[in-house]
Amino acid sequence: MTVNDILDTLENLIDCAWRIPMTNGKCAISTDEIQNLVNDIRLTLPKEIKQSKMIVEDRKDILSDAKLEAKNIISDAEKRANKMISENEITKQAQQKASQIISQARTQSKELRKMTNEYVENLLNNMESIISNSAQNLKNAHVEIKKIIKSNNNLK
Repeated sequence: MTVNDILDTLENLIDCAWRIPMTNGKCAISTDEIQNLVNDIRLTLPKEIKQSKMIVEDRKDILSDAKLEAKNIISDAEKRANKMISENEITKQAQQKASQIISQARTQSKELRKMTNEYVENLLNNMESIISNSAQNLKNAHVEIKKIIKSNNNLK
């Protein structure tokens, strides 16, 4: 269950709570149910944070793989160029082809790095938004619970 699902359940619990007559909208809610939902949120949030850390690690791996691939492409291009240099008439073509391959490899590497950064940035922004919304919803629920507890204490 995600944090949003738990918060939806908490919100539903509040919406369906029994209204206490003549208390300006005060409700009676099971503190056990609220405590269970808060505990579920506490258990779920670290999973989502861990997931965002894994995304960052995946980004590092993708960048590392892209750099290695670019290095291999460049290395292969240099080997091909050196082999072609030994042949007299093909020398110019080899130099042009090697430059093309190196340029393409660099372009591909830059593009892959750019796409990876954008992908990770989007994922992190989404995760940050989810966590921020969840935290705000939790704060709101906490305020509501405090109000309910206070009103229950005032009834005594």
